Order: sequence, then C-alpha cells, then structure tokens
Amino acid sequence: MKPSEDLGGFIEESFDAAWRLHGAGRLDEAREQYEVVLALDAEHAAAMHYIGILLHQTGRHDEAVACLQAAALRAPDNADWRNDAGNVLYALRRYPEAIASYQAALAIRPDDAQLWNNCGAALREAGRAEEAQQCCLRALEAAPDFAPAMLQLAGLYARAGELMLSSRYECMAYVLPPHEGKSRELLGTSYYFLGRLEEAAQLCCRWLEEEPGNPVARHMHAAYAGELTAAAPAGYIEKRFDDYADNFDANLVERLGYRGPQVVGDLLKTALPGAAPAALDILDAGCGTGLCAPVLAAHARRLDGIDLSENMLRHAAARHAYTHLEKAEAAAWMAGRAGQYDLVVACDVVIYCGRLEALFASARHALRAGGHVIFTAEAARDDELDAGGGSGYLLHPSGRFRHHAAYIARCLEGAGFVVLALREESIRMEMGQPVPGLAVLARA
Repeated sequence: MKPSEDLGGFIEESFDAAWRLHGAGRLDEAREQYEVVLALDAEHAAAMHYIGILLHQTGRHDEAVACLQAAALRAPDNADWRNDAGNVLYALRRYPEAIASYQAALAIRPDDAQLWNNCGAALREAGRAEEAQQCCLRALEAAPDFAPAMLQLAGLYARAGELMLSSRYECMAYVLPPHEGKSRELLGTSYYFLGRLEEAAQLCCRWLEEEPGNPVARHMHAAYAGELTAAAPAGYIEKRFDDYADNFDANLVERLGYRGPQVVGDLLKTALPGAAPAALDILDAGCGTGLCAPVLAAHARRLDGIDLSENMLRHAAARHAYTHLEKAEAAAWMAGRAGQYDLVVACDVVIYCGRLEALFASARHALRAGGHVIFTAEAARDDELDAGGGSGYLLHPSGRFRHHAAYIARCLEGAGFVVLALREESIRMEMGQPVPGLAVLARA
C-alpha cells in the first residue's frame, strides 16, 4: 500500500534530510534518517540505494551490496545506480559481479564513456585483458578525448608488451588540455610521437615568447619546424642531460635498448686486433655517465672523459674508471691537445652536431699518427635527402641530427682520416622501432 499524500511528503522531507546529512559526512545521523524513511516506505528505492552506499562507507559491505542490488531492481532504468553498485563491487574485488553491474548500466546507457571505462577496469582486474581493451576503445568511440580510457589502454598495452601502442595512448592523454603545470618538453615530445609536428612547433613558439633565450625551446622548435642548423646549442645539451642524468642509464639501456658500448667494443676489435692491454691514451668525448668506460678501460693507459653536463660527469666519476674528467665541448677540447691520444671515441656525440668538418678536424689534431676515431651516428634515409637541402645532414624532429654516409666519409677524408669501417648499425630504439644508425671507424 502506498503512503498517504501527507505521509509521502514527510517521507520525502526525511529522505532529503538524510541525503544532506550524508553529503555533509554525518553518517550516523544520515543512516538513522534513511532507516526512518525505509520504516515508513520499505519500497523507497532511493533510500535503499543511498543507505547501501553509506553502509559500504562504514564497512558493512554485505548489507551494502544487498541494498544496492535491491534498489537497482526497483529502478530498472537507472544506469547511475547500477554503476554505483559496480563501483562498490569493484572496491570489494568482486569483479565478476562488478562486470555484470556495469554491463547492466551499459544496456541502459550504451554511449556513456565512463561506464565503458569502468567495465574495462573490472575486466582488466578479472584477467580479461582483451575484453578490457575493447571496452576502453568503446569509451573513446563515445568520447574521443576521454583521458581515463586512454591511460587505462596505455596500461593494458604495456602489460601486453605492446609498448608503442602504450606510449601512443599515454601521449594522447598528456596533450589534452589543460596544459598548465605540464612539462613543455614532454608536451612537444608527445606531439612529435603522435606525428603532430605543427602543434609541437607552435608549442615551442609560445614557449619562446615566454622564455626567448631558452635553448631547449629554440632547438626543438627548429627540429619540429624542419629547420636546418649547424649544431644543437651547447645550452640545450647541458640542460637536457643535466636534467636527464639521474635516470639516464635506466632509460637509455632498459627502455630504448641502447647498444652504444657494444658497438664501440666491436669496432675496437677491428681497430686493435691483438693489441696489448692498457697501452693507449684514450679520450671518451661526450662520455655522459660513462657507459663506454668498461669497454675502454681494458685498453687504456690513460682514459680521459669530457662532457657538457656536470651531472653526467658526476655519474661518470662514480665509476672510478677515468684518469681525468672535465666539463668541456668536444671540438674545443681536442683542438687544444695536439697529438695527445691514440684513440678518440665519440658515442652519441655526432647526433648533436650537424656540420662535422670542425669536429673531425679537431679529432685528427688530437690524435697521434696512426691513431683511431670511433663514433656512432644516426643515418638519414634516402627519402630524407631533400630535407637536408643537399647538405649531407638534417635535423630530425627527435632533436637529433641524421647524417648521410657519403657526407661522413667526405668529412673524415677531408680531415685526413682513412675510413676503415662505415656500416649500418642501429644502437637505440624509438617508438618501438630501431633508429637507423651508422658505426664508424677511421684511422689518422
């Protein structure tokens, strides 16, 4: 039997009071008011639902679920209540029941991105990863800019080992507004990863308006805009690697599959077959954290390291492999040390230089007759030839330079070197793909 009109008004006033108390966090008083409502009208679905929420908040979980499910039966068209029930069941790790509750909500409101994402989360926790991915994709069909679904997809694809897809969805979420408080460098990198270079360049333009002298903004604007410069600014290299130093080894080796030291070691075997150990004076130009030091130390009578980043040098010093470490620019350092070295190694140095003539001339000046230079580079593809304007190199949107093998050979020979090896060799991954590279050995 339905309550009378007067009683009905009293019941609704009591429910409203309970709901306000609940919202104010006065849970004991709210529960008493909900119980009054249900004592007067045992079929009051809203009171049944919200006391279920309250019971869950106060740790009475089984009673909470019973109330939520009973309320849902009395309001068959209420998707929000089924979602609330799903959320409670999810929190209790009752994932199959949570999935059923979310699916019931979706049957009522099939274009709700939040519901699809919630269902995806429950499926993920239930070990049904492929179905979870499909739910998140349905969420993005309903709301293409729904960041929670993007981030959940990033996690799902990472678990599945699909790192490129994972990174793509992370970047899609990161570039969504608002941008306040986000790293401009990471925003630019995210746009680059997504192939949205014009937006990346515009971002750097705005950055330069605010910080006209910022070397990172200046260099990355050139990279994104397809401009050709002679070299990365020293300030860019210093700032980037000072910031990066503490996580450099883990990110480069573990995440990007960096093979620089291995490639250097292979070239050393070619350059020094049967050489006596610890017989050479070696310069590790652009030594970074000293990743190449273990490969070089076995051959070194003296091992010097130079780098533009103080923080990188601090990590290199901790290896206790170097005779001398100094903050310096490679070409300038070598130009002042005539005939002091038997071997110059420059792993990941050329990628921050466009024009190579001065660098190679300095290296030749620093080497004794018969000495060797070993370095790695990134290789420009044939379809990138025009981008370099016939210069033999180009500035890639990654912020690193890529060089043509013929240009490298020409510059080495012009500096007085004999090229002994110039082979294709990728030393890192990017976007899940090997970056085209070159490994080079030349003799003075």
